[in-house]
Amino acid sequence: MFRLIRTATWTETRRRLLDTECELEAAVTILAAQAAGWEPPQPPVDGDLAAVLRHVDTGVRDEAEMHAADYAEKHLDQENTLGLALAERWTGYPDGSAVHYLGDGRWLHYHPGRTKLRTSRSHYFAEPERICLLDSHSSSRDLSPVASLPALLELLGAHYIDYRAPRVGQPA
Repeated sequence: MFRLIRTATWTETRRRLLDTECELEAAVTILAAQAAGWEPPQPPVDGDLAAVLRHVDTGVRDEAEMHAADYAEKHLDQENTLGLALAERWTGYPDGSAVHYLGDGRWLHYHPGRTKLRTSRSHYFAEPERICLLDSHSSSRDLSPVASLPALLELLGAHYIDYRAPRVGQPA
Protein backbone atom coordinates (compact mmCIF):
# COMPACT_ATOMS: atom_id res chain seq x y z
CA MET A 1 0.00 0.00 0.00
CA PHE A 2 1.40 3.34 -1.05
CA ARG A 3 0.83 6.66 0.56
CA LEU A 4 1.35 10.03 -1.07
CA ILE A 5 3.60 12.47 0.71
CA ARG A 6 4.24 16.11 0.11
CA THR A 7 7.09 17.08 -2.19
CA ALA A 8 8.70 19.25 0.49
CA THR A 9 8.79 16.29 2.94
CA TRP A 10 10.32 14.02 0.31
CA THR A 11 12.94 16.62 -0.64
CA GLU A 12 13.93 17.14 3.02
CA THR A 13 14.13 13.37 3.67
CA ARG A 14 16.20 12.80 0.52
CA ARG A 15 18.58 15.61 1.51
CA ARG A 16 19.06 14.04 4.96
CA LEU A 17 19.73 10.63 3.42
CA LEU A 18 22.36 12.08 1.08
CA ASP A 19 24.01 13.96 3.99
CA THR A 20 24.13 10.75 6.02
CA GLU A 21 25.57 8.87 3.06
CA CYS A 22 28.30 11.52 2.63
CA GLU A 23 29.15 11.39 6.35
CA LEU A 24 29.36 7.60 6.20
CA GLU A 25 31.71 7.73 3.21
CA ALA A 26 33.92 10.27 5.01
CA ALA A 27 34.04 8.06 8.13
CA VAL A 28 35.00 5.02 6.05
CA THR A 29 37.77 7.03 4.37
CA ILE A 30 39.12 8.21 7.75
CA LEU A 31 39.02 4.68 9.19
CA ALA A 32 40.80 3.28 6.13
CA ALA A 33 43.54 5.92 6.47
CA GLN A 34 43.96 5.13 10.16
CA ALA A 35 44.05 1.40 9.54
CA ALA A 36 46.69 1.68 6.79
CA GLY A 37 49.54 1.84 9.30
CA TRP A 38 47.86 -0.35 11.90
CA GLU A 39 49.64 -3.33 13.34
CA PRO A 40 48.15 -5.82 15.76
CA PRO A 41 49.04 -5.11 19.39
CA GLN A 42 51.94 -6.95 20.91
CA PRO A 43 51.23 -9.59 23.54
CA PRO A 44 51.13 -8.08 27.03
CA VAL A 45 54.01 -10.22 28.24
CA ASP A 46 56.73 -11.64 26.04
CA GLY A 47 58.41 -14.78 27.12
CA ASP A 48 57.60 -17.81 29.15
CA LEU A 49 54.25 -19.23 30.18
CA ALA A 50 54.78 -18.35 33.84
CA ALA A 51 54.99 -14.63 33.00
CA VAL A 52 51.79 -14.81 30.95
CA LEU A 53 49.99 -16.66 33.76
CA ARG A 54 51.11 -14.04 36.29
CA HIS A 55 49.77 -11.32 33.98
CA VAL A 56 46.39 -13.08 33.64
CA ASP A 57 46.23 -13.75 37.40
CA THR A 58 46.78 -10.06 38.13
CA GLY A 59 44.02 -9.12 35.69
CA VAL A 60 41.56 -11.56 37.25
CA ARG A 61 42.31 -10.25 40.75
CA ASP A 62 41.87 -6.64 39.62
CA GLU A 63 38.57 -7.52 37.96
CA ALA A 64 37.36 -9.26 41.14
CA GLU A 65 38.17 -6.13 43.15
CA MET A 66 36.22 -3.96 40.68
CA HIS A 67 33.20 -6.29 40.70
CA ALA A 68 33.17 -6.34 44.51
CA ALA A 69 33.40 -2.55 44.74
CA ASP A 70 30.64 -2.10 42.14
CA TYR A 71 28.35 -4.57 43.92
CA ALA A 72 29.01 -2.92 47.30
CA GLU A 73 28.29 0.51 45.84
CA LYS A 74 25.07 -0.66 44.25
CA HIS A 75 23.68 -2.69 47.16
CA LEU A 76 25.37 -1.56 50.39
CA ASP A 77 27.09 1.80 50.29
CA GLN A 78 25.55 4.10 47.66
CA GLU A 79 27.10 7.26 49.17
CA ASN A 80 30.42 5.49 49.83
CA THR A 81 30.29 6.41 53.52
CA LEU A 82 32.27 3.34 54.59
CA GLY A 83 34.55 3.18 51.56
CA LEU A 84 33.15 -0.14 50.39
CA ALA A 85 32.90 1.19 46.84
CA LEU A 86 36.67 1.76 46.62
CA ALA A 87 38.30 -1.07 44.69
CA GLU A 88 41.68 -0.52 46.35
CA ARG A 89 40.20 -1.57 49.70
CA TRP A 90 39.24 -4.99 48.38
CA THR A 91 41.63 -7.91 47.86
CA GLY A 92 40.83 -10.00 44.78
CA TYR A 93 41.42 -13.72 44.32
CA PRO A 94 41.88 -15.84 41.18
CA ASP A 95 38.46 -17.49 41.58
CA GLY A 96 36.71 -14.11 41.12
CA SER A 97 35.96 -13.53 44.81
CA ALA A 98 37.24 -10.63 46.92
CA VAL A 99 37.47 -9.72 50.61
CA HIS A 100 37.38 -6.45 52.51
CA TYR A 101 38.88 -6.42 56.01
CA LEU A 102 36.60 -4.65 58.49
CA GLY A 103 38.76 -5.15 61.56
CA ASP A 104 38.46 -7.25 64.72
CA GLY A 105 38.75 -10.51 62.77
CA ARG A 106 35.86 -9.78 60.42
CA TRP A 107 35.78 -9.57 56.64
CA LEU A 108 33.23 -8.90 53.95
CA HIS A 109 33.45 -11.66 51.36
CA TYR A 110 32.20 -11.00 47.82
CA HIS A 111 31.35 -13.99 45.67
CA PRO A 112 30.32 -13.29 42.06
CA GLY A 113 28.17 -16.42 41.82
CA ARG A 114 28.02 -18.90 39.00
CA THR A 115 25.74 -16.66 36.96
CA LYS A 116 28.27 -13.80 36.81
CA LEU A 117 31.19 -16.16 36.22
CA ARG A 118 29.26 -17.94 33.45
CA THR A 119 30.47 -21.36 34.51
CA SER A 120 29.13 -24.56 32.98
CA ARG A 121 26.95 -25.11 36.05
CA SER A 122 25.39 -21.64 35.91
CA HIS A 123 22.78 -22.78 33.40
CA TYR A 124 21.39 -25.46 35.68
CA PHE A 125 22.30 -24.17 39.13
CA ALA A 126 21.97 -20.41 39.05
CA GLU A 127 23.71 -18.67 41.93
CA PRO A 128 23.54 -14.88 42.24
CA GLU A 129 26.40 -12.68 43.37
CA ARG A 130 26.43 -11.82 47.06
CA ILE A 131 28.39 -10.32 49.93
CA CYS A 132 28.66 -12.21 53.21
CA LEU A 133 30.20 -11.44 56.58
CA LEU A 134 33.04 -13.75 57.64
CA ASP A 135 34.17 -14.01 61.23
CA SER A 136 37.49 -15.50 62.28
CA HIS A 137 35.76 -17.27 65.18
CA SER A 138 33.20 -19.10 63.05
CA SER A 139 33.49 -21.74 60.36
CA SER A 140 33.25 -20.98 56.66
CA ARG A 141 29.82 -22.61 56.61
CA ASP A 142 28.41 -19.94 58.93
CA LEU A 143 28.27 -17.18 56.33
CA SER A 144 25.86 -14.36 57.05
CA PRO A 145 24.59 -12.70 53.86
CA VAL A 146 24.61 -8.91 53.95
CA ALA A 147 21.75 -7.18 52.15
CA SER A 148 22.13 -3.58 53.33
CA LEU A 149 24.09 -1.32 55.67
CA PRO A 150 21.57 -1.69 58.52
CA ALA A 151 21.83 -5.47 58.17
CA LEU A 152 25.64 -5.19 58.27
CA LEU A 153 25.48 -3.08 61.44
CA GLU A 154 23.18 -5.62 63.03
CA LEU A 155 25.50 -8.49 62.08
CA LEU A 156 28.47 -6.60 63.48
CA GLY A 157 26.63 -6.17 66.79
CA ALA A 158 26.26 -2.42 66.42
CA HIS A 159 23.02 -2.46 68.39
CA TYR A 160 25.25 -2.69 71.49
CA ILE A 161 27.15 0.50 70.66
CA ASP A 162 26.32 3.46 72.89
CA TYR A 163 25.85 6.41 70.52
CA ARG A 164 25.24 8.96 73.27
CA ALA A 165 27.82 11.70 73.75
CA PRO A 166 30.11 11.16 76.75
CA ARG A 167 29.52 13.34 79.81
CA VAL A 168 31.86 16.24 80.57
CA GLY A 169 34.87 15.05 82.53
CA GLN A 170 34.29 11.43 81.49
CA PRO A 171 36.78 9.76 79.14
CA ALA A 172 35.47 9.24 75.65
